[in-house]
Amino acid sequence: MKQSKRALIMYDPIKIFLESIEEYIVKKYEMKPRRLVVEIDSNNLRNIFEKLLSVFGETGFYLSTIVGTDLIKENKIRVDYYVVLFPLEDIVVLRTYVPREKPVLPSIVDILPGAYAGERETYDLLGVVFEGNKYLKRPFFVPEELVEREVYPLRKDSGV
Repeated sequence: MKQSKRALIMYDPIKIFLESIEEYIVKKYEMKPRRLVVEIDSNNLRNIFEKLLSVFGETGFYLSTIVGTDLIKENKIRVDYYVVLFPLEDIVVLRTYVPREKPVLPSIVDILPGAYAGERETYDLLGVVFEGNKYLKRPFFVPEELVEREVYPLRKDSGV
């Protein structure tokens, strides 16, 4: 009988991940198999990524992408950090929320340089400011005319 790749691994990366950030977890649930959502307070974002580096090292995980979603009815913006854990390529989505009126998060670009594009894109399209990111500027994807009008095109009330 053929064993699954997971059965052959002596440890479970998701379990290790959850144990390492247990104190920071607000809520967790499975989005689909091998994709776990972990809601966190944005104040702990840097601590969590520093912890991941200390537990998994620079080659045990990577930040795949950062995705922002305007939740206009809730008056907030959701920001998801998609983290891929090796060796099984499990995906953990670190999820946090910021208010639409003052969408500010701490930057992690100095901890994980791979966050550069995701932070710039989320700023350019939704207006989420990543404090401490010295590279944060517009335009990144957005046309100059929208930048001049201070429009963030992925905001549902942007009129774009």
